[in-house]
Amino acid sequence: MSNRKCAAVIIGVMVLAPMSGRAVAETMGIMVAPFASYQWGGTVKGRDGEAKLNDAGAWGFTIDVPVHHREAYLELSYSRQETELLVREYGTGEPLREAFDLSVEYFQIGGLYMAPRGGARPFGTMTLGATRFAPQNSIYSSEWLFSATLGLGIFVPVNERIGLRTHARLLLPFQYSGGGLWCGRGGCSIGVSGGSNILQGDVAVCLVIRL
Repeated sequence: MSNRKCAAVIIGVMVLAPMSGRAVAETMGIMVAPFASYQWGGTVKGRDGEAKLNDAGAWGFTIDVPVHHREAYLELSYSRQETELLVREYGTGEPLREAFDLSVEYFQIGGLYMAPRGGARPFGTMTLGATRFAPQNSIYSSEWLFSATLGLGIFVPVNERIGLRTHARLLLPFQYSGGGLWCGRGGCSIGVSGGSNILQGDVAVCLVIRL
């Protein structure tokens, strides 16, 4: 190979390699985002009374894997809230009282779509999965419910590897049961008939790490 051809190959590699690297970074970058959030809501009204989850902080993480379109991601997420179940029976005139401590866990999979490249980039998410309500008192069993989430947020890149993200979500566990909810005065007396849902919400601040 002549010196001229060799020089042309070297220059071509030097030009194309960074472009290729940028293309991979734009289309194949996995984003991992641990977060802290504040979670509220979660009231169920039944035949004999009502139950409510106390508002409390939560933590979790999301993993976003890019798909064929560089603004679209497959999102996996997990969150955990440590809270208390508050209950009140109708007809007693008493306020809500604490029944027991429990954790609320969301296991979700879905999609995230982010606005085209720029500075601060708004995004939307929608996921489906399951929610686990796990009482800390061993005499009560955990309950799993089908759930969904809808969210909006903003992603702000700091550099090629680090960014900040904030989001607000609606958390929607769906209950299709005619049975009782864990406890009321003297036992599990709060009944729910037909289909219902337990509406929660959260706001979060995340540190985004791009792999």
